[in-house]
Amino acid sequence: MQDNHSNLEEQQSAEEPFQIEEGLSANVLNNMMEETLIRDSDGDSNQDTKSNEIKSEISEINEEKLDQFRHQITNALEQFWTTEFSDKTSLKFLRQELLQYKDFQQNNDQPSSVSFLSLKEFGTVWIFQMESDQALKLASIFRARRQELESKVELSGHLDGSLFFEIGPFIQDIFELLHRQIFKQSLQKKFQLRHMLRPAFHREINDGELLLFLEFGEENQNKKGKMRFGIPTDFLKSLFVMRN
Repeated sequence: MQDNHSNLEEQQSAEEPFQIEEGLSANVLNNMMEETLIRDSDGDSNQDTKSNEIKSEISEINEEKLDQFRHQITNALEQFWTTEFSDKTSLKFLRQELLQYKDFQQNNDQPSSVSFLSLKEFGTVWIFQMESDQALKLASIFRARRQELESKVELSGHLDGSLFFEIGPFIQDIFELLHRQIFKQSLQKKFQLRHMLRPAFHREINDGELLLFLEFGEENQNKKGKMRFGIPTDFLKSLFVMRN
């Protein structure tokens, strides 16, 4: 009953009309509006600056090595997908994109499967994201396997934390695969795996941190699903130096 009462209070407060504070003059309001408009007009120049910074960052990464890295990850994931799901589905590389973490957050404000692998030894965090339809589809397949059913179990379209009970081990297997591809060894004990339904605050990732996202798509007769593997560009640059 207490929760219902608090929800009712929140709903009532949300429906209250906005009231101007007494004593707040029209001049003050106009100044506030002008400041807001000025900030908005500066948005284009800030966007150009950010775009130039991203181009500068990627120019510091060896293009040939980046291409090799992308093919290495793509081939490994495609083979893994075929092994896991036989020939019924195939995974293909779609595109790569450079994004600051805060932009990744803004672009993904709807529920999805977002997993973070923290590698303490290297001071880096990797991200693996699946769109909601794709995550629910895999969850239904894995639940059917766990219950030894011949067909996949239909799940509700609502994402919640129980999703990761079904797909969590699979996501860890993907990170294990990627780690082996990059470091030629299995994941050690010094790692942390966190799951979220949206890319939220992460104490080991700065808002302005630049990440390279490799986007993949699963294609079959019925659906197309997208997933992304994100890795910080600073880590990539140090990795390519180590490989020299």
